[in-house]
Amino acid sequence: MSDRLDAFAVCTPGLEPLVAAEIERLGVRSPRPRHGGVDCSVTVPQLWSLNLRLRAATRVLVRIARFEADAFATLQAGLRRIDWPHWIAPGTTVELRAASSAASTLYHSGAIEERAAEVLATAGYPIAVREPGEPTTSAPLPAGPVQVVHLRVAKNVVLVSIDASGAPLYRRGWRIDTGKAPLRETLAAALVLHSGWDRKAPLVDPFCGSGTIVIEAALLARRMAPGRTRSFTFEHWPSFDEAGWSRLRDGAAADLVPAKAPLVGADRDAGAIAAAVANATRAGVADVVEFREASVSELSLPRRSGWVVTNPPYGHRIGGAGAGGDLRDLYDRFGSVLAERAAGWHVDIVAGEPEGDPPRRWTDRLPIEVADRLTTINGGLPVEFVSGKVTPRVSVPTRR
Repeated sequence: MSDRLDAFAVCTPGLEPLVAAEIERLGVRSPRPRHGGVDCSVTVPQLWSLNLRLRAATRVLVRIARFEADAFATLQAGLRRIDWPHWIAPGTTVELRAASSAASTLYHSGAIEERAAEVLATAGYPIAVREPGEPTTSAPLPAGPVQVVHLRVAKNVVLVSIDASGAPLYRRGWRIDTGKAPLRETLAAALVLHSGWDRKAPLVDPFCGSGTIVIEAALLARRMAPGRTRSFTFEHWPSFDEAGWSRLRDGAAADLVPAKAPLVGADRDAGAIAAAVANATRAGVADVVEFREASVSELSLPRRSGWVVTNPPYGHRIGGAGAGGDLRDLYDRFGSVLAERAAGWHVDIVAGEPEGDPPRRWTDRLPIEVADRLTTINGGLPVEFVSGKVTPRVSVPTRR
C-alpha cells in the first residue's frame, strides 16, 4: 500500500464543514469538503484514526482507481488493470455498489455491477448478490469478511473506491434501546459540535429520548473515541498492520480526560429515561451523565449558564397531522421555560422544515436570537440545526 491514500469521509449532506474540521483536528492537512463528504489525503495510521475518532462521518472510503469508460468493454478493461489482491485478501466476499450520472454512456447501475462482478469473480472473489434497491445481501454469505466496492460513473469517468469502515460509523455499539424518532449518533454528535459547546459549561437536553445527544456530548467531553469498541473492514486488508493498529487503539484509550461539566437529559417518558440510562451504561459514561424523568415545564437547569442542545418533536415523525395545537403548546411552554430560567444560555435545536405561508418554524416561537442555521437531513427529512442564544429581549409568539 502506498504511503498516502486518497480518502473520502462520507457524511450526511450539510455536515461537510463539521467533518472537515474534525479531520483537520486529527492532523490531516487541507481536507476538502464537497457535497456528501470530505476529500483528504491520509497516511494509513490517519485512515485508521478517521474511522476510530470521527464523530459526524458515516463511513470512510479509499479511492483506488480512476479511468475513462464509455462502454462495458472499457469498463471491464479498466477494472482488470486494478491490482485487486493488493487491496482485497483472497476469500473475501465482494459486494458491489454502483451509481451513475445521466451524463455517462454507462447509466444503468445494475448492469455496471454485473460487469464488475464478472471481473472480480474471474479474479477469484466470491460475489455478494443483492436484490435491486436492497442495501444488504439477499443470499447467505460465507463466514469470512465482506468488502464493499463502490463504482461511481460521472461523465464517462469511473471512480472505484473500497469501504474502509464496514458497518456505518454511527453504529457505535452502545445504542440498543431507542425511543421515538431517535437521532442517529452521528447527527447527535454533529449537533453538539455545531453548538460550539466548550465542554466545560453544563449541557442539557430537555427532550432527551434515549439519551443520544447527552451520551455523544459525554464521549466528546471525555475524548472517548466513538469507534473504540467496534471493528472495521480495513482490519481484513492484506496490508493490515495489527501491531500498529493496536498501538493506535491503546493511544486512544490512554487519551481520556475527566468530564468537567454537568451533562443532563430529561424526558417525560419513563421508558425513554430507562433506555437512556442503559445506553449510557453501555457507552461507558453512566457516571458522568444524569437522566431525569421530567416534562419540559419541570425543567431544572444548573445555576451556571451553559448549552441547551436538543431534538424536540417537530410534527413529522412524532405527532403528525392534527398535532399542530399540541406542538404550539409544547413550544410555547418550552419558550416560557427558556425565557424564565435560561436567559443567556446557548441553544442548538433540530428544527423541521418551515411550513405555512409565510414560512414558519416551530423554533420561531422560542426566545432565541439566531446566530446560525445548518441545513441537513434527518430520517430522510430536511431539517435545520438552529443555533443561537436565549434572550428575554425577544418576545415569544403566542398567536395560534
